[in-house]
Amino acid sequence: MLVTLLLLSALLLLLGYRFYGRFLERRCGVDPDRPTPACEVNDGVDYVPTSVPVLFGHHFSSIAGAGPIVGPIIAASIFGWLPTWLWILVGAIFVGGVHDFGSTLMSLRQGGRSITSTCRRLVGERTGQLFLWFVLLALVYVIVVFLDLTVSGFQGQSAVATASGWFILTALLFGWVLRRRLLPAGLAVALFILLTYGGLWVGVSFPAPALDKPVWIGLVLLYCYVAAILPVGTLMQPRDFLSATFLYAILLFGVLGMLVRGGGMDLPVFAGFEPKDLQYLAPFLFITVACGACSGFHSVVSSGTTSKQLRTERDVKKVAYGAMLVEGLLAVFALGCVGVVGGFTGSPVEAFSRGASLFFSALGLPLELGLAFASLAVSTFLLTSLDTCTRLTRFLLEELLDRRNRWTRFGGTFIVLLLPAAAVFGTFTGPEGQLIPAWKAVWPLFGATNQLLAALALTTFLVFLRDRRIAFGFALWPTLFMVAMPMLALALMVVEHGPMSLLGGIACAMLALGLYVSVMSLRFVFTPSTPAASVEA
Repeated sequence: MLVTLLLLSALLLLLGYRFYGRFLERRCGVDPDRPTPACEVNDGVDYVPTSVPVLFGHHFSSIAGAGPIVGPIIAASIFGWLPTWLWILVGAIFVGGVHDFGSTLMSLRQGGRSITSTCRRLVGERTGQLFLWFVLLALVYVIVVFLDLTVSGFQGQSAVATASGWFILTALLFGWVLRRRLLPAGLAVALFILLTYGGLWVGVSFPAPALDKPVWIGLVLLYCYVAAILPVGTLMQPRDFLSATFLYAILLFGVLGMLVRGGGMDLPVFAGFEPKDLQYLAPFLFITVACGACSGFHSVVSSGTTSKQLRTERDVKKVAYGAMLVEGLLAVFALGCVGVVGGFTGSPVEAFSRGASLFFSALGLPLELGLAFASLAVSTFLLTSLDTCTRLTRFLLEELLDRRNRWTRFGGTFIVLLLPAAAVFGTFTGPEGQLIPAWKAVWPLFGATNQLLAALALTTFLVFLRDRRIAFGFALWPTLFMVAMPMLALALMVVEHGPMSLLGGIACAMLALGLYVSVMSLRFVFTPSTPAASVEA
C-alpha cells in the first residue's frame, strides 16, 4: 500500500512538472533571453547569478522547513490519509505550483522586488502598503516562533546545537573552497557532504554545554544578523545546498527502505467532515496542510531571495515549480512515516523520525542512528529558515523605505531583529492561568494567516496576468479557492473565540485586511479596461 501510494504520487508529480510546468511557461510568456535582476544588478551580496543546482538547494531549504512534515501528519491524523493525500497532489501541481511560479515570475519582471511591490504598482499604493505591512508583521512573527523553537531545541538536545554549529562552519568553508576553486566542484560537493553528515558524530561526541535561554537567544540572534548581512555566496548558498542534501537523503533512503520493507497505511482512510469540534474538513484541511500543497510563505521566498539569484527566466520552472513538487513528494513520504507507526502521540516530528528510521532500518541502518539523522535533518531547517526570514524582512524594510544601501543592509538588519529579540521573552497568561510564550497565544491563527498570504499573492498574480492581457483562467480557480479557505477559517475563529478576545480580535483584523486587498485586486481583474492606477482613485 505505502509503496503503491508513493510511486503513484511520484509519477503524478513528474507528469505535472513535465506537462503543466511547460503549460505555465508558454501561457505566461517566459522569455529565456530577457535579462534577470541577478544579471543586471549582480552586486555580489544579494543579487548573484546562481546555477540551478545551488539555487534549487537554497530555495528548497528555505520553503520546506518542517512544514511539509508537520502539516500532513496532523491533517492525516484528524481527517484521514485520503483527503490529505489528494490535497497534497492537487495542491502542489495546480495551486501551490502556480502560486510559486507566479510569485517568482512577477518578481523577475519587477527588478527582484517583492509581491507587495507588484501589488502597489498594479492595484494601488494604499492596497500595496497594507499588503506590505501584513507580510512584514507575518515575517517578524515567524522569526519569533522559529527563534524560540530553535533555542528550545538547543536546550533540549545539546547534540543538535553542536551539530548545527559544525554545519555552519562546514558551509562557510565549503563556500570559500568553491569561490577560490581550490577543488573540482564534484569533489568539493562529495567531500563537504561527508563533512556535513559527520556533524552527527560530532554532535553526539561533543554536546554543547548547558546554557541559559537568554544566552542561546543572544547567540542565535547574532548568527541571524551575520548570516543576513553576508553575501549570499558566503554562507546562505553553500549552507542551503548542503542542508537540502539532508532531505534528498531522507527521501532517497526512505523510499528505498519503503520499497524493501513494504507495509500498509495504519491510519483511517477518511475520518469525516467534522471529526473534532469546529474542525471542519473545509477549511481546516487546507489550512493545516500548507507546505507540501500551497503555502503563502513560499511567495515571500520566491520574490525575495530566489528571484535575485535566477540567471534566466527558464529557471523559474526548474527552481520554483520543481521545488514545490519535490516538497509535495516529501509531504507524501511524511504520510507514509506516520502511517507505518500508526499515528502520533508526541510531536509530529517525532512520529516522522520514528517512521523514517523504520524505513532506514530496512536498509541495515541502526534504528538509533536513523532516528538521530531524521531528527537532526528537521532541526537544521529551523535554523536555515530563521536566517532566511531575517534577510527577507530586511528586503521588505528596504522596499518600505524605498532605499537600499550599506546602511539598510547593516542597520536595517539590526532593526529587523530588535522586535523579535524583545518579543521572544514575552509571556501570556493562558486560560488556565499558566504562563506561555506570547507567540503561542496566537499560534492557532498562524495557519490561516499563512494561507491568507497565499491568497493575496495569487490575487496579485491574477492582476499581473490581466495587466498583460494573458488568459488567466488557470490561475482564477486556485485564487478563489485559496481566498475562500482562510477567510472561512478566520470567520470560524471569530465565532469560536468572540470578536473581543485576543484571538477573535486579530482574526477580525486579518479578515478585514484579506477582504479589502482581495476585493481591490479582483475589482481590477474583472473591470473591463480599467487602468491599474485608477482602481483606488
